[in-house]
Amino acid sequence: MDPNQMEQITPANEPEGGLENKTAGAQTPEFEVAKERPEAVAMQETRPAMVKEQPGLIMPAKRKKKPAIPAPARDAITIKVEKILADGLQDSYEKLSPIARQEFKLKGEITATKIRDLLNETKIKAKKIFRLILEWLSLLPGINRFFLEQEAKIKTDKIIELKKRNEEKILP
Repeated sequence: MDPNQMEQITPANEPEGGLENKTAGAQTPEFEVAKERPEAVAMQETRPAMVKEQPGLIMPAKRKKKPAIPAPARDAITIKVEKILADGLQDSYEKLSPIARQEFKLKGEITATKIRDLLNETKIKAKKIFRLILEWLSLLPGINRFFLEQEAKIKTDKIIELKKRNEEKILP
């Protein structure tokens, strides 16, 4: 074939071996010249590249989007509790790895929701609030246990004070 008169060659029936055994200029019964079959060229242009319909070929499955985790319902009390819990922990939080940060944040949101539920009860159970906060703070690595207990106590006191202020606003 002359390089100036290049003709497109399309596979009519490609054998299982592929094109590696074929030479570029050789015409075999499996290949036809595109001028003789223009519909083959048109059909090839509409197909995605490198997609061949073969009975043994398995196409990759489309990935389904994972459903996003719904955000918990956050009312004003929950937001205030989260602010109290996060107060003074910025340095420790920044030292965590990204995975540990995500886990710590998620556990903190769950803890804030549980504390809100405890605050909605008639009688405040400070010991349960303290344990929840201490359990959450224990996720921080390399911090002294006594410091964690002290922080949990301070945060528990602030949360109880928050509850008392909200009760005073409700009652005339």
